[in-house]
Amino acid sequence: MTRFTLFLTALTLGASAAPVPAQVPEAPVATFFQASNIASLVFSPNGKYIACLVPFEHRMNLAVIDLEKGTKNLLTNFKDRQASQPSWANNDRLLFRVDDDGKESFALYAVNRDGQDPVVLASGYSKADSNDEINVRFRSVLGRIDDDPKNILVLANLTYASWSDVAKLNLKTGAMTTVVEAPGDVDYYLRDTAGQVRLAVIQKEQLRRVLYRDPTSKTWTALGEHHMDAEGWEPIAFDGDNRTLFIWSNIGRKTKAIYRYDVLERKQLDLVFADETYDAVDANGAAATSFSGNTLFDPVKKKIVGLSYSADRTRFHWLDEDMRKIQQKLEASLPDTVHRPRQFAADGSKIIYLSTSDRDPGVYYMFDRKTNRLNEIAVIKPGIDPDKMATMRPISYTARDGLKLHGYLTLPPGLPAKNLPLILHPHGGPFGIRDEWGYNDEVQFYASRGFAVLQVDYRGSGGYGIAFEAAGFKKWGLEMQDDLSDGVKWAIAEGIADPARVVISGASYGGYATMAGLVFTPELYCAGINYVGVTDINLLIPRDAPPDRMYWRNTRLGKLSDAADRKRIHDTSPVNFADKIAVPLLMAYGKNDPRVNIDHGFDMERALKKAGKTNYELIIEADEGHGFRKEEKRIAYFTLVDAFLKKNLPRVGTVKIGPTQVIADPVKP
Repeated sequence: MTRFTLFLTALTLGASAAPVPAQVPEAPVATFFQASNIASLVFSPNGKYIACLVPFEHRMNLAVIDLEKGTKNLLTNFKDRQASQPSWANNDRLLFRVDDDGKESFALYAVNRDGQDPVVLASGYSKADSNDEINVRFRSVLGRIDDDPKNILVLANLTYASWSDVAKLNLKTGAMTTVVEAPGDVDYYLRDTAGQVRLAVIQKEQLRRVLYRDPTSKTWTALGEHHMDAEGWEPIAFDGDNRTLFIWSNIGRKTKAIYRYDVLERKQLDLVFADETYDAVDANGAAATSFSGNTLFDPVKKKIVGLSYSADRTRFHWLDEDMRKIQQKLEASLPDTVHRPRQFAADGSKIIYLSTSDRDPGVYYMFDRKTNRLNEIAVIKPGIDPDKMATMRPISYTARDGLKLHGYLTLPPGLPAKNLPLILHPHGGPFGIRDEWGYNDEVQFYASRGFAVLQVDYRGSGGYGIAFEAAGFKKWGLEMQDDLSDGVKWAIAEGIADPARVVISGASYGGYATMAGLVFTPELYCAGINYVGVTDINLLIPRDAPPDRMYWRNTRLGKLSDAADRKRIHDTSPVNFADKIAVPLLMAYGKNDPRVNIDHGFDMERALKKAGKTNYELIIEADEGHGFRKEEKRIAYFTLVDAFLKKNLPRVGTVKIGPTQVIADPVKP
């Protein structure tokens, strides 16, 4: 993909992508897994500055771009931690979160635009470099208060131990005071375009209830409710009149569609958009945090001008002709690219766009609506040459029981799609999550090593309607695994994959699928890579959770009190069948992982030793969690993956796996 700067008055300035060379030389591991050059751009309220994250000493740190002066100033200099989620409290003060070695209890910091007066406002553990707990009931930032530059709105458990109120948090002291008391166990609140809290979605046992808060009386009333596993509707965002609500609804439908809803009349209005295959929402929370859900709000026109949703790739449904024309010109100049408007400046004069593709991590652009000009802000990964990356294409096939499945196939550049080594790469989750078309570091890394990569949205994945997701309930290691096995068989039958050189590699649930594949269908795979993966389903079911929180586990995984469920959980947990593993295995875990406890790795290692297995390696990173976020740990891990594949893949077929690329000494505990 040729990156570009252009005037949108012309339609012919885009250049077509350069031809892919016959066979692309291997790029070093670090090319794929080094930190992004820039991330998380967000306008200041007055539109004069952009907050962003940039790498400093191999850690992401906070910076501010002055649009008038054309300068970029670094505000933090963390060397052992990383900044994330920047936002503006007002034009002079910024907020950001700081990681904690993978524990996922990010502290909230504030700092002035000039780097002065830094302070820790809240932390789930303790104040930086001390043992003093500070605001342990803080949960997350809700947003700024336009007429109050001294405070922000946050969610915090102030009135109740486990219900989140809306509270004001002082930007200097961190003191919190309740503004809106929680009307129940709130999953999320929704504010209108004037910043008023108007809606809350609460969870009560198995029911999802939509509550409306009257702006005058401040009282809550119910607009509707639905069982969490049944048809229903939920709010997405207010339109500019603060009366019309955009909602998703799957009532009487296979997939979620977007409708308008009148909060005063309390009735659903017209259908805005629907797709018969895909939910008309962004998968995996992909929408920019400055927008509500998948809606695009223009602050000047004071209305929602478009919707984004995840289909075969990210698609847009425009409700505004001006935005439609801008998008058409972008796509004409640079096709096969997703041009996502990330944020409008408050005065509407500028829009930040992120343009990405399957072969390009992306470029941030600034579109000036007055001059009709689009200028480059920054390339996310300058070391990636899109013309040397692999193409990802949507695929579909039919599972053994007749269910239609979708996914993506990425082929190594410069090689014929015949008899290739294949990596089956199942996504995590598993429920509600799906794979999407776009640039993926790990997929491109594998493709650069000569592998075809198959990603499958197996049953249980999100984005294809509630029936498709529910088809995966209690199917770990069973039909969900069959869907993956059928994908391998499809690739072999199509002549794409060499049956002697199929590797399974995934993270989290994908790590579980890796282990399940090696123990339940060992004949399909020549090697496996388990990255922070589940090995014992039993460990995922808490013993002391309240009944309403156990429902999700009970329906998706099973009840330990039920004999049939207990047997199925045992029979589909790979830790109980270590003796079946007959091929090389690489496993990696973060010691601080709050999602997949480190015991999954330790217990699997014990089981392998007990079974007399020696052809495996276990990597434990002491200061990482659910995936390795530190640049050097990430590069070191994938350097080991590179060596593992080159050592253990059979040297047969049309592709010769080259020598190991040594980037740095692997970092191991």
